[in-house]
Amino acid sequence: MKKTLTTKRLLYQIVQKSILQFILAIICSGMALAVPVSGQNLLDKRVNVQFTDLAPEQALHRLEESAGVRFSYNSRLLDPSRRLTLTAREEPLHQVLDRLLKPFHIRYVQVSNRIVLKRAEEAEVPVVPEWPVDRTLTGSVKDDKGEPLPGATVLVKGTDRGTTTDDKGRFALSIPERSVTLVVSYVGFTSQEQVVGAKTTLDIVLLSDLKMMGEVVVVGFGTQKKVNLTGAVSQISSDRLENRPVANMGQALQGVIPNLNVSIANGSPNTTPSINVRGGTSFAKNSSGNMEFLSGSPLILVDGIEMDINQLNPEDVESISVLKDAASAAIYGARAAYGVMLVTTKKGKKSERTRISYSNSFQQSQPSSVPHLLDAYTIQNAAINALKLENKTPTSDALLKLDKIGAYMANPSTEQPYYMDAGGNIIWVGNTDVYGLAVRRFSPMQKHNLNLSGGSGKTSYYGSLGYQTQDGLYKINTDTYKRYNTMLNVTSEVSDWFSVELRSQYNFSQYTEPVNPGGKGGWWTAMAQEPGRNINMPVKTPANSPVGVMYTDNILSFMDYGSMNREKKETIVLGASPVITPLKGWRIRSDLSFKSYNYDRKQIVPELKRIDTRWDSPTTTHTSPSYIQRWKTHANQYTINAYSDYTRTIGKHELYGLVGFNQEWYVSDYLGGRGENILSSSIPVISQTLGNEYAYDSEEHWAIRGGFYRFTYNYGGKYLFESNGRYDGTSRFPSASRFKFFSSFSGAWHVTNERFAAPITPYVNDLKLRASYGSLGNQNVANYIYIPSYSTITQVQQLFNGVRPVGITPPGLVDPALTWETASTVDFGADMTLFKRLELSFDWYRRTTSDILVDGDKYPAVIGTSAPTKNSGQMKTTGWEFSSKWRDRLENGLSYDVLFTLSDYQSSIRRFDGNPNYLLSTLYAGQRMGEIWGYRTAGIFRTDDEIKAAPSQSLLSTGVWYPGDVRYVDANGDGKIGPGASTLADPGDRRIIGNNTPRFQFGLNTNVSFRGFDLNLFFQGVGKRDFWIGSNLYWGAIAGGTGTWDVYNNSWTPERTDAFFPAYKAKSANIVTQTKYLVNAAYIRLKNVTLGYSLPKKLLKPLHLDKVRVYGSTYNIWEYAKTPKMFDPEVLSFDYPMIRSLAFGLQVSF
Repeated sequence: MKKTLTTKRLLYQIVQKSILQFILAIICSGMALAVPVSGQNLLDKRVNVQFTDLAPEQALHRLEESAGVRFSYNSRLLDPSRRLTLTAREEPLHQVLDRLLKPFHIRYVQVSNRIVLKRAEEAEVPVVPEWPVDRTLTGSVKDDKGEPLPGATVLVKGTDRGTTTDDKGRFALSIPERSVTLVVSYVGFTSQEQVVGAKTTLDIVLLSDLKMMGEVVVVGFGTQKKVNLTGAVSQISSDRLENRPVANMGQALQGVIPNLNVSIANGSPNTTPSINVRGGTSFAKNSSGNMEFLSGSPLILVDGIEMDINQLNPEDVESISVLKDAASAAIYGARAAYGVMLVTTKKGKKSERTRISYSNSFQQSQPSSVPHLLDAYTIQNAAINALKLENKTPTSDALLKLDKIGAYMANPSTEQPYYMDAGGNIIWVGNTDVYGLAVRRFSPMQKHNLNLSGGSGKTSYYGSLGYQTQDGLYKINTDTYKRYNTMLNVTSEVSDWFSVELRSQYNFSQYTEPVNPGGKGGWWTAMAQEPGRNINMPVKTPANSPVGVMYTDNILSFMDYGSMNREKKETIVLGASPVITPLKGWRIRSDLSFKSYNYDRKQIVPELKRIDTRWDSPTTTHTSPSYIQRWKTHANQYTINAYSDYTRTIGKHELYGLVGFNQEWYVSDYLGGRGENILSSSIPVISQTLGNEYAYDSEEHWAIRGGFYRFTYNYGGKYLFESNGRYDGTSRFPSASRFKFFSSFSGAWHVTNERFAAPITPYVNDLKLRASYGSLGNQNVANYIYIPSYSTITQVQQLFNGVRPVGITPPGLVDPALTWETASTVDFGADMTLFKRLELSFDWYRRTTSDILVDGDKYPAVIGTSAPTKNSGQMKTTGWEFSSKWRDRLENGLSYDVLFTLSDYQSSIRRFDGNPNYLLSTLYAGQRMGEIWGYRTAGIFRTDDEIKAAPSQSLLSTGVWYPGDVRYVDANGDGKIGPGASTLADPGDRRIIGNNTPRFQFGLNTNVSFRGFDLNLFFQGVGKRDFWIGSNLYWGAIAGGTGTWDVYNNSWTPERTDAFFPAYKAKSANIVTQTKYLVNAAYIRLKNVTLGYSLPKKLLKPLHLDKVRVYGSTYNIWEYAKTPKMFDPEVLSFDYPMIRSLAFGLQVSF
C-alpha cells in the first residue's frame, strides 16, 4: 500500500510540474474537381493576383486559387526561407510562372490537368505523334518506404501522353495495345523507366535522388542544405535511433557517426555514457592529483538548450547533427572547443490531422560476463601447493583447513561451515558462490511512450509522455532505475510576418542501490577479493551456531542488510522563440530558455553487527557509526540568443549573413548534511540521529557573453565559402583577459557542377571537396582558478591550550595572466555520390590545443607551495574518419541500406613544463595518449640453472626467484633487470610495449524491409587496442585475489612447464606490466538485431489505425574478442558488467 501511494504521489508531481498541454485541432479537408483542358489553354489563362512577402508554397497556393489550376511538386524543391512578392494584371499564366520560378531554377510542364514543377536541368521528354489508344493501365507510385507519391508524372515514352498520380499515389493511363515504356518521375526522386508489356496494372517504386532532394542539415542557429556544407558535419535521423532496446541516448549513438566516440563504463542502469568527438582534447590533474589525458565532451544542445542527452527520451528525437571541426562549431564559441551536438526534437506538422502513437518494449537482460571463481577447496589447495613450489612445508593448520573444506563441500547439509581452533577463533570452511547469490539471471526493463502530434493551417504541436523502469543485476537488495519524461513543442504562425515556437520538457529519474562499504572497493570487485571471507564465510551463520542466525563479514552481508543510496535528478526546461520576417529574405529571431536542475541524494547506512573471527565479539567495522547523509543541489541556467539573418540571390550569386548575441548565466547552490548514530531506521532523517551532525554548503556561478556571425557565399552551386566567428567573454578568467575573438573559414568546390565533369556525372553523381581552418576558446575550467583562496583544516596538528583548533591554509600562487585554452583545427574532406545509390565521405583533421592550463615550472621546496597553474601546455590530435552508405531496392520490392563508419585518431603532448625531468610516472612532452610502458618477457624459468644464468632480477623483487617465475629481457644490456631512473632518458629495461587508445573504431548498420517485414543489424567494434590487465580477479592467488579457472588451469607447475601463466603463488613481481600478458583488446560486437512486422494497411483501415508494428530485438548478443571471458571487451574493467538483452515491443498509431 505504501509503495502504491508513493507511486501516485510521484505521478501527481510529474503531472503538476509539467506544462504539457495537448492542443487538439479539427482538420477539415475538401476535394477539388478538375476538368481536363488543353495545355495551350491552361498556360494561356489570364491571371490576376497580388501578394507580398509570402513563402514559396504560400505563393503557389495563392496562384492556384487565382488561376484555378493545380500544381504538382515536391516541397523540398523550394527554399522555405525565401520570400516572394508578385503583382499580375491579366497576364498569361506562363508569363507569371516564368517570373515567379526563375530564381529557383525551376521549369514547368503541363501533364493532363496539372502543372508539374521540375528542376530546370531535367531533360525534356521528346514529343512525337501519338497513336490510337487501345487499353487502360492502372497502378501506383510510391517511395522506397512504401509511402505514396501524389503528383508523380507518368508518361508514355516518346509521346506527350501522360498523367499524374492522385493524392494516394494512384494513376490510370490510356496506352496502346502493343508494349510501351513508361517514364515515371517525381521531384527529388530518380526517374525510372518501366516496360509495360501485357500488364494491366503496374506498381512503381522510386528512389530518392540524393543530389536533388536537398537534404537539410541542422547547423549553428539555422539549417543548411547538405550539398552546401563546407565544414565537417554529420547528421543522423530518428530512424537510426528508434526500435533498439537501449536505456539512454548514449547507447543509441554508438557506432552511427564516425569519430563520435561513446564510452560506456559499465552496465549499471544509472551509468551515463561519456561522449567525445575526435579524440584527445587536453590533459590535467585528476581528483587524485595525478596528470592524465582528457577526452573532453562536446557541447550538447537540445533545441538550443544545454542538456544531459542521457536524460532525454530517445523516442522524442528527430535528428542529431554533430559539428566536428572548428569551422562548424566556431559560432558557439566558449564551450564548443571540442565539437557540438545539436539535438532536434520532434514537432508536429501544419495542416495534419491529429495522430496518436503508443509504443512499448519489454526486455529481459543478463550480464555479458560473470567470473567463474575457484571453489574453496581449490583455493586452499593452491595455497598449499604454492608453499611446495618454494620448497616450503605446509602447516598442519593449512592441511586441517583443507580437510574441513572438503568435508563441508561433500556434505553441506550436515557439516558446519566453520570449526574452532585452539585459541577459540572461528576458522571458516564454507564454499560460498558469491556471484551466484548476488547476481540475477534475468533483469527486467520496460518502456512506454505516448505521443500526440498534428496541426491546423497555422499551428502545429507535438506532445509526449515517456516512462522507463529498469532493474539492475543485483539479486540482493536490487538496484532499480526509473525515468519519466514529458515534452510539448508548439509552433504557431501568428501572422504572415510573425511566428513563435514554444518548448517545454520535464525529466525525472531515480536510482536506488545498496551502499558500498568503505574500503572494500566496488561491489563487483569486492566479491572477488578476500577469499577467506567471501568464499569461506556464509552470508549468515547457521541457526545452530552459538549466536543463532547472524550476518558474517562476507561482502554480501553489506549488500543484504538494508543500506540504501538513492539519487533523484529533475530537469525542467522552458523555451520560447519568437520569429519576425519584416522583409523578403530577412529574419529576426530570439531563443529564450530557462533550465532548472535539482539533484537529491540520500544515503542510509544502519549499523551492521556481524561475526568475523570470534562469537563473543561481533564487529561493526565499515558501518560504525551508523549515519544518514543528504546532498542537495539546485541550479538554474538562463540563456538568451538574439540573432538576425538575411538571404539574397543575385543571378548565380547566393549570399547569406547572420549576426547575433548570446548571453548565458548559471547559478547553483549545494547543501549537504550528515547525522550519525541513527535513532530509528523507520524515521530515516538527520534530525533523528543521536551522534555528531555536520553541515556543509557551497555556491557557484559563471556567465558567458558573446557576439557571433556567419557569412556564406555560393556561386552557381560550384564554389562555396563560409566564415564563422565569435567575440567571447567568460567569467572564469581575469577581467583583463576574459574576452577574445575566435574565427573560422571554410570552402568547398562542387566538382560535378562544372561543365567539364558532365561525362562522369551519370556515374559520379556528386563530388565535393572541402577545406576548413578555425580556432575556438575553451572555458571548461574551474570557476575561480584566478582567485587565491583559503581552505580550512578540521584540526591542526599542534595543541593550543590543550586542544587542536580549526586551521586555515594559506592561499596558493595564482598566475595573473591566465586566459583561454585555444583549440585550432585544420580539416580536409570530400563527399561523393556514385551511381545515385552510394554516398561516401572522408575527412582528415589535425587539432592543436594550445595554452592548456596545467602546472607550470617546478619551484624549489623552500617556497612552501606548488607552482601556479599556467597556460603552459600544448597537445596535438590527428585523425581521419570515413563513412559510406549504399541503398537500393530490388525488383521484387525488397529495399535495403548499409551504413559503414570507420575512424581513427592519435593524440600527443607537444609541450608540458610541469615535468622538466621527463619522469615516466607522470605525463611528459612527446608522450602519446595511451602509451603502455613495460618489460619484454623472455619466458618462464624452468630450472634453477636458468635463474643463475639470467641477469639479476633483484631490483624487481629482493626475494628468491624460483622455477615458475617470469624471466625478463635485459633490454639495456647492463646485466640486471630494473626500471632505471624511470625517466625518458633512462627507462631501464622498460620500453613502450603497447597503446590502450582505441584505434579504428567502426560501425556497420544494415536495414532491410520487404512486404511489411523490417530487419536491422548493427555491428560495432574497435580494430586495434592493447590492454594490460591489472585486476586481482584475473591473476587470482598470484596477486592475492580469489582467481578463476582460466588462469589456474594454465599456470606453471613442475609437471606443466609449457604453461602460459607463471606459478600460481603470490608474487607481484611476476605480474609487472610486460609483453607476454599484454592483451589484444580489438573486438567486433553484434550490438543489435531487430526484426519487425507491420500489419498491412488494408487490415488496419477498418479499425481506423495508421500503423501497427510488432518487433523483437536483441542487444549485445554476440562478440568476437581475444580478451579473457571474464572481461567485457567493450568496457575492459572489472566492474558492473555490460548486459545482453532480449526485448519485444509494439507500436500503434492512429
